[in-house]
Amino acid sequence: MKRSVPVKDAMIVKVVTVGPSKTVAKAAEMMAENGIGSLVIVRKNKPIGIITERDLLEKVVSSDLKASEVRVSSVMSKPLITVTPNTDMLDAMRTMVKNRIRRLPVVEGEKLVGIVTAQDVTEVSHQILEVVPEHEEIESKGEVEESVCEVCGEARKSLSEWNGKWICDECRDYLVG
Repeated sequence: MKRSVPVKDAMIVKVVTVGPSKTVAKAAEMMAENGIGSLVIVRKNKPIGIITERDLLEKVVSSDLKASEVRVSSVMSKPLITVTPNTDMLDAMRTMVKNRIRRLPVVEGEKLVGIVTAQDVTEVSHQILEVVPEHEEIESKGEVEESVCEVCGEARKSLSEWNGKWICDECRDYLVG
């Protein structure tokens, strides 16, 4: 009997948010204080974008902009790609891979109710594999077409099994040499 793993079973419910008029310096400070790699941008309690560590590096630091003068709204990633709490984790994972993202806000209606990350996918990957119809075929081939690396947490198109973990080529090259 198949059973799905809904996003609500793995999502983080305490999402740290920031308004679009805050500075990038304030956003970076909030990320550091909370030990997180992203903030969801909200306007009137509605999620409108996301800012990640990568956004800070690619859009602020690499352009030598002054973080205390740049507004979050000018560097946030938008439109916001989201899922609902009842979305199957396998579908959420596919959305992450397709869009090359590692964080996926969870909304109900227009309300932000959580966030699911690549790390969350990794933590429930054993449950996901139980519901994947071709699970036995995956095990026998020793390769996965689309998943999340259990070492770096990155969504990758091709993973290989190494020492009981599904890892990407980059991590395999690093670990094996």
